[in-house]
Amino acid sequence: MRTAPVLTCAGTLALALTSSLAVAAPAAADDPLRAFHEQEVVWSPCEEHLLRDVECAWIDVPLDYADPGGERASIAISRNRASDPERRRGILLTNPGGPGGTGRQMAVGDRPDHGFSSLGAQRVAEVYDVIGMDPRGSGASTPYLDCGAHYPVTDPRPADDALSGHTRAVIAAQRACESAHGGLIPHMTTESTARDMDVIRAALGEEQISYLGRSYGTYLGAVYGSLFPQRLDRSVLDAAVPPEGMWRDVFTLQSEGDRANVERYTAWVAEHDDVYGLGSTPEEVLAVFEETRARLVDRPRYDQWPDDPEPWIFTADHFDSQVGYGARFQEDWGPSTAVLWYIVNDLPYPEVEWPEEPEWPEEPEWPDPGIDYDNVSLMMAVLCEAEWPTRLSDYYADVREVRERSPYGVGAIWHVPQPCTFASHTPAPLVELEREGYPRGLVIGGEYDANTVYEGAERMADRLDNALITVTDEGDHTFYGREGMDCVTAAVDAYLVDGVPPRDTRCAGRPRSEDPLDPQEEMGGAARVLDAGPLRDPLWAGPISFGGSDGGHRFP
Repeated sequence: MRTAPVLTCAGTLALALTSSLAVAAPAAADDPLRAFHEQEVVWSPCEEHLLRDVECAWIDVPLDYADPGGERASIAISRNRASDPERRRGILLTNPGGPGGTGRQMAVGDRPDHGFSSLGAQRVAEVYDVIGMDPRGSGASTPYLDCGAHYPVTDPRPADDALSGHTRAVIAAQRACESAHGGLIPHMTTESTARDMDVIRAALGEEQISYLGRSYGTYLGAVYGSLFPQRLDRSVLDAAVPPEGMWRDVFTLQSEGDRANVERYTAWVAEHDDVYGLGSTPEEVLAVFEETRARLVDRPRYDQWPDDPEPWIFTADHFDSQVGYGARFQEDWGPSTAVLWYIVNDLPYPEVEWPEEPEWPEEPEWPDPGIDYDNVSLMMAVLCEAEWPTRLSDYYADVREVRERSPYGVGAIWHVPQPCTFASHTPAPLVELEREGYPRGLVIGGEYDANTVYEGAERMADRLDNALITVTDEGDHTFYGREGMDCVTAAVDAYLVDGVPPRDTRCAGRPRSEDPLDPQEEMGGAARVLDAGPLRDPLWAGPISFGGSDGGHRFP
């Protein structure tokens, strides 16, 4: 558990919790949450390097909303005040996704050193106080969840003889988490976080909030609106999950997303057979990929990057991940295929011109308490808010089907048993999602987004009767404020900032590579692909990796 020194915004009154420390929460007879709603919020400059241009505070909330007089949790929040106070229209509460992702960085202005896709430089920051928060269990919030166990992940197409070993690993991980935090796990739910959001609203003196959530944050926003419809004004759900099927069905859809991307990618490669020589039809290209993978099973590839002291091993699992991951980003199909050409032909990469690191302005020294910005332990807990199938034979049958149908990218990683398969507690019923009593909002979905597939955005928009922004021919994940997504950003700004009623809109994704990249003549443009995560780590584009880019992780 975390203790007070890790809370990194000075001047607050929040105390860190441990499982053995309870703080009595005063309650009024007429309103058990009155003390929380009327608490004093103390803002002060954030001390963390990445958050230095926003204010930070903590909000006390009940650990268990069924027992508001019991233990408290403390939610770390940030604030970027509206830059045009005369036009201020309230607060915009945000969530970056996960579950397990921290959110205070979403209030930060765009800077080259913070590495997050934040909202501080967007038009919304003119008229809203942008509020970021580290959800309970993560970041600087307390109690902090740390199961002391890694999330077990299998290969994209695991062999039958690996399934029992993986199953034992997930059982051990779940038991370790329950041993460390058995009393906390039932309170680490989306519903509890949504209720925390409403305490934040009240404590900040706001009658309503507007909301922008990404990925998993779309589910969080829909839950909030279902619980507190009179308290939600404008809402944007960016890269939405489906409104049902929590959580296994949501994740297993990712393999279908990868399969759709591989289909459109191999068709493009076949169109350029004169350059790559990998096949003149998608079927021929896939056959070459399968031959390459079989060779890598028997004889992995050894590569060495500039400045790396030792060579590293590129395996068949790396190859599966690289094909599936590269297939998503149509603007890089040229350099991605040039890299694959060297792997397919079992040739060493040529010397490439690596981009020079830009010279950033000199920064002062700032304290960095080392807070994790993505908490896999919290993800393990949140996923257990829903019931998971328990029959192992059904999981194993799914694996056998998926490793044949969708072997590239995430493959069968989510189809194997997961830690929550063996959760000992019975979860409470999930909140029924509906939009009854708050204004029509926006849902955004990418046509080939493999993290949260487009079908989920369609279903969420239909369930809530929200307008839908469709990003066509696009495999990336999350869209508002992103480079190359001006159409999406303009539509969201028109709604959130200008009050234009939301309507169904189609926005083109980033354009496909127009010309192939001849791997034997012009490899300079492939440097960023060579340095991409899947080439180094087969799980980088898998379900537990947050790093690299907004499209790199495979949490919703």
